[in-house]
Amino acid sequence: MFAELEGELRIAAEAAEADTAASLREFARLLTSLDRNRLAGEPATPPNRLPVGRFWDAALRSANGAPGALIAALETLGPWLSWAQNPNYRRRPPDATFLENYGYAVIAGPEDGPPAIAAEPRLALGVLLLGPHAHYPVHAHPAIEIYYTLTPGGEWWRDEGPWRRMPPRAVIHHAPHVRHATRAGSSPLLAIYLWRGDLATHARLTAPARGDTG
Repeated sequence: MFAELEGELRIAAEAAEADTAASLREFARLLTSLDRNRLAGEPATPPNRLPVGRFWDAALRSANGAPGALIAALETLGPWLSWAQNPNYRRRPPDATFLENYGYAVIAGPEDGPPAIAAEPRLALGVLLLGPHAHYPVHAHPAIEIYYTLTPGGEWWRDEGPWRRMPPRAVIHHAPHVRHATRAGSSPLLAIYLWRGDLATHARLTAPARGDTG
């Protein structure tokens, strides 16, 4: 899956502004250097399950606009994904149903972070999963971030908006501390995420922003 994702980022870089293009190419370079063999075999500890996992199969089925090789790789990795939630959100959920409909799983990331299938100190690569109509409100973090969308119907917000519905295979770039938000449509939202830079500092929700009305 790394090769397919790297190619998608390089294609997106060709149409991006200079700063974003440079960032996308750096993510692509890091993907090129990842050791694919680290994903072979079973994890040392049993994977963690969360309620949002009930949407995994439906999300994969609806991701028919994404590259087949990527979806096949996620299907293979699915049983070994260990699902996590931002501890800041667990302490203070943004709404009563959020934790039932939100989670992420790390495919490759630092050993001192959430459980990952493969240890990788230079970046975090994983998947975000939201249940239908879930609203992930405006938040920010110091890491540089990319989302690569897999499912249709999701909407994305950045800076002062507006909300934009993004199709599968969209590449969404967030510079450090840029406020952004996400919400799912009538079906689950599934996206690949990549972080680099400050991988240790979790995102924090910020004050509601103009246009981020849920």
